Amino acid sequence: MPLALPVGHAKAHRGLVLVLVAIVGFLALGGVEAWNDSATFDEPVYVSSGVAALLHHDVVDNEEHPPLFKVLAALPVLAVSPVVPSDGHWDVNNERSYSARFVEAQVRAGTFHRVTVAARLVPLLECALLALALYALGSLLFGMWAGVVAALLWLCNPLVLGIGHLDGVDLPFALTAVLLSLALVHWTRRRDRNALVWLGLASGATVSAQSTGILLAALAAGVVVVASRRGGLRGWSPWRQSGVMLLVAWVFVWAPYIIINPSVLTHAWMILPQPYVEGLRYLATHDTGGSPGFLIGASWTGVNVWFWPATLLVKLTAPVLILFIAGPLILVGLVRRNRVPRSTWHQTVLAVAVPAVILFVFELPNPRTLGVRYLLPSIALWTVLASPVALVAGRRLMAAALGVLLVTAGALTAASFPHSIAYTAAPFRPGYRVATDSNIDWGQDFTLLVSWSRGRDPLVAYFGPRGITAADIPGARPLSGVPPHDVSGWVAASASDLTSAERRSLAWLRGYCPVGMLGGSILVYHFTSPPTGVPGPATPAPLCDGGASRRSVTAGAS
Repeated sequence: MPLALPVGHAKAHRGLVLVLVAIVGFLALGGVEAWNDSATFDEPVYVSSGVAALLHHDVVDNEEHPPLFKVLAALPVLAVSPVVPSDGHWDVNNERSYSARFVEAQVRAGTFHRVTVAARLVPLLECALLALALYALGSLLFGMWAGVVAALLWLCNPLVLGIGHLDGVDLPFALTAVLLSLALVHWTRRRDRNALVWLGLASGATVSAQSTGILLAALAAGVVVVASRRGGLRGWSPWRQSGVMLLVAWVFVWAPYIIINPSVLTHAWMILPQPYVEGLRYLATHDTGGSPGFLIGASWTGVNVWFWPATLLVKLTAPVLILFIAGPLILVGLVRRNRVPRSTWHQTVLAVAVPAVILFVFELPNPRTLGVRYLLPSIALWTVLASPVALVAGRRLMAAALGVLLVTAGALTAASFPHSIAYTAAPFRPGYRVATDSNIDWGQDFTLLVSWSRGRDPLVAYFGPRGITAADIPGARPLSGVPPHDVSGWVAASASDLTSAERRSLAWLRGYCPVGMLGGSILVYHFTSPPTGVPGPATPAPLCDGGASRRSVTAGAS
């Protein structure tokens, strides 16, 4: 897709070089975390279903999402010779049981670590490509330095470093959403057939990344119709333009299914592939149940509208939040003073702001408050809305302030290494007392838990992928089901078990102070006398100042 930047080539190269240097630094940190972090809760589901799609032409083992990006992430896995358990009933949604068997097979064969690392190579590449896409989009709208700001706001973010090295569906959706916005801006400026085809390809990629992408594809189609009418086309011409875009997107969505499993063509004819539609039905029936949530001392189950904006305060650094607020305000002021063309303003609203808001609002009634990762596409798009701060950086004081904020954001990101998944912003620390699930503990510290457990014979409650239990830790015993009065010695519990997954059965443990942490996600206790079974508060107790766990003075009934 051609890109005309409103700056000279030398300056454009300077900005691009800066972004490339930041990408190299990001990939270095992300690569080390990809090597060190244990498999998180959902990764084996995506890895095993991607491998099943490649080797057994199975597109429905995991019906929650389209298969394209799971398959792409699984390609490097084939190069490290994973153990692929036989199944016998392919083309059936059995993600829970098969992913567990897949994990167990890798653990027995000693291939689990290399399979996990291999599955993270493509996500790291996607994260780097997303930074380049943000650079291109910011540059196209507001100039080269705005593109630099957008890319750096993405890369200098502990949240992105923590999620960006994991195999999942949130990052590919963020990438395709930004590519769709870039293609939409490009089409509004060119209005030719090539730009329309690019827009169709981007729309198809977005729908192929996540079912929510249908919203963005529909928005793009509507913008094509309205913009074509305002551009002078009459009658059916605007609708034909939109139809061409949707046709290209439709072909793109179908292509992976046909390549993986040509038999989808023999199913009943539908606008979307039948497995895709079945996946939508699965989501409508299985992912609408409320999940246990926890944030800043509050526990709930199901919908919690305030969770989504509040979790941004917990997971984003102060410099990023400041620029996220200042950027759009500066943009509005510049538009009012006619320093930004109205056409650019309209393109920004339609191609960037509206998609970001739509995706954010779509998550508000989501009963599965599992983590801010669901907002990753909105966060990526918002970096572009924040990038106009570069337009006022011509003043020395403003340039210095912007530089300080970006350097601080980068320093905070580096400081979150090597436990970026567990990062929470000040004053929301320690993280285990304010957040849960993928916001703090997604199972990433299992290796640390295994090392710590040697010689301690601990009771363990571990929140991680299906197929891994306390039985996989030499000398460890499961904490689940053990009466509190029978507990003695060392205990380790995942923060997510305490505050969400097992929060009722382990309510008593929240009343006792841990003597240490493993990686910021697993709490360590040492009991010299049996604890009581009295439930603790919703928030786990703070760390002990001694060597033995005791009931916290702040502990009361939950």
